[in-house]
Amino acid sequence: MTTPLAEHSHALAMCTFCPKVCRFACPVSEATQNESHSTWAKMTTARQVADGQRRMDEGASNAIHACTGCGRCTTFCKHDNVPGETLFAARSLARAEGLQPQAAATTIGTFTRSGNPFGESLSKVVEHFKAETPMRYPLFPGCSTLVKRTALIDDALMVANAFGAPMGVCKASTRCCGYPLYAGGAHDEFAAHARAFAQTLEPYPELVVMDPGCAHTLSVIYPKFQVKLPSRIRTLYEVLADNLPHAPHKPPLDEAAGYHDACHLGRGMGQYEEPRALLRRAVSTVLEAPSHHAEGGCSGGGGLLPRTMPEASVEIARRQALEVASGGETVVTACPTSRRMFERAGKKSEDLVSILRRWLE
Repeated sequence: MTTPLAEHSHALAMCTFCPKVCRFACPVSEATQNESHSTWAKMTTARQVADGQRRMDEGASNAIHACTGCGRCTTFCKHDNVPGETLFAARSLARAEGLQPQAAATTIGTFTRSGNPFGESLSKVVEHFKAETPMRYPLFPGCSTLVKRTALIDDALMVANAFGAPMGVCKASTRCCGYPLYAGGAHDEFAAHARAFAQTLEPYPELVVMDPGCAHTLSVIYPKFQVKLPSRIRTLYEVLADNLPHAPHKPPLDEAAGYHDACHLGRGMGQYEEPRALLRRAVSTVLEAPSHHAEGGCSGGGGLLPRTMPEASVEIARRQALEVASGGETVVTACPTSRRMFERAGKKSEDLVSILRRWLE
């Protein structure tokens, strides 16, 4: 079997000979209604390429890139397979053949030149949030928040201070965690980037991470590449929930909100109750989708899908928003990327930390 997929041989075999038990669980195949995008078909394609039964071609490359890495299929798998990890590894084969989708190749190229997928310097933004006094918690917002939604950082700092857990944006935030390299199949580059990034965390015994995707990358994916961090990784919502007893005693907003379980925060980090506890303090009514917690749906924002399959990613977000808030209520999520996806789908959405700030004010 081809080297990048050798460690995934068991998962490939189990998926290939499975009678499509998790077919309904894949957000991509449900959105596209394309059988080649089902988990079974994608894993079968990867196994055929790995075993030399099929050449890597454009069709095979498109199939293995039709995955957000959300992990929902794993929830329903009797063998605990993690197809997302396998398919991300298979992308390195497409990359080696020059058959990677152009959007993915461009993202990796931009990352290689600038150290993040946006091609922008993060230093000036981080400098803007430099704390004048020592803070209890160093905050790592994530490059997506720094570039796309700096106002969200103000919300987080205000809420944390009100909860008696003052935070300040740390200098390490000038660098990306490297997730786009991992999702794009540039795993050698990802490992090198991860080792270098780990060294920048030496000053921080504990690091509070705002973006669930970053938190999952640092705490779950880094160890798979034998990268050990000097810092204890905690999510913003975990810290805020711990400090909820110190929050001001105020009545909740007279609003109904549907809660979306962000994939990397829920299935990735196992944090389901912490964000719910925060939201229940902030609004009077919290709605749950028919499928929630570990079975919750995906917003379509992972795995580089918004760049490689933009229409499918928006359709995934639209479907999930309708499930979470069927009456048109606001969809609240703890993932900045998910919020952007819901808004692209034309649905009302708000970040959890933003609604907490509105409640406090």
